[in-house]
Amino acid sequence: MTSFDRITSAALDCSHQRAFVGGVVQHPQTGKFQLWFLPTGCDIEPLRAYESQAQAAASYQLLRRAFSSGDPARLAQAFDDVSKTGESPASFPPDFLNRLRAGARQALAARGIAVTFAT
Repeated sequence: MTSFDRITSAALDCSHQRAFVGGVVQHPQTGKFQLWFLPTGCDIEPLRAYESQAQAAASYQLLRRAFSSGDPARLAQAFDDVSKTGESPASFPPDFLNRLRAGARQALAARGIAVTFAT
C-alpha cells in the first residue's frame, strides 16, 4: 500500500463527517504549492505538490467537493484523480509543520472541533 493509498483509506474512513480538513500552502524550501489533508485521528499529510497555486487549489476544491458529497465512491475517484496530478510532495520541515498544526487547530476550535494530532 502506497502512502497515497493509506491517506485515501483514512479519508474514506472519515468521509461520513462531510468536512474536508485540508488546504494549500507554499513549501518553505521547495517553493511549490502543496495540498495537505488532515485525516481524523492522524497528522497532517502532504498529498501533492504543484508549480502553481491555481493547480493546487483546483485539486483542493475537487477533494473538498467529493468529501462534502458523502459518497465514498466519488471520494475515492477524486483521490485517484488528484494522485495523477502534480508531483510527490516534500515533507514539511518540523517548525513549519508545527505552525500548520497550530493554524489548523485554531481554525477547527473556532468551529467547536477539538483536534489532537497523532505524531
